[in-house]
Amino acid sequence: MKHVLLFSFLSMGILPVNSQLANDISSLTEPASLSIGSSVSTGTQPGIGNENEQMLAVTFRSQDVCRAELKDFVFDIQYNIVSATVYFSGTNFRGVETGYITSASLKPIRSLMARCAPGTMVVFDRVKVKGPDNELRTIQGTSYMLK
Repeated sequence: MKHVLLFSFLSMGILPVNSQLANDISSLTEPASLSIGSSVSTGTQPGIGNENEQMLAVTFRSQDVCRAELKDFVFDIQYNIVSATVYFSGTNFRGVETGYITSASLKPIRSLMARCAPGTMVVFDRVKVKGPDNELRTIQGTSYMLK
């Protein structure tokens, strides 16, 4: 069974009627934090920000792609992953090893993901996304303790 890593953002509010649409939509949809989770509901909400979220190592290793989306936001606004730095440490890793992705595909870090086992810590950092306004944004990363 394949899953998709999700980068979810917090919605910031409702656009005021008397505001300048071009300026306000950008500030209201500015990603506040990042979480990564399975696209299949597990009955728990993904972690937000720097919280340590837990995920099964076998589930993490089966991921192919990731995506960015606004959490609990009514409108369909898409954020595309431009790049991210991914750190791996713990079980099966000597010190901290670094991988990079340059799109939503996780292929560039596939060899590192294959070594992940229970006890591995995976940190997504410096996640850059491009929104509908074509602005490049760096959003807060998140970490996973694999079990």
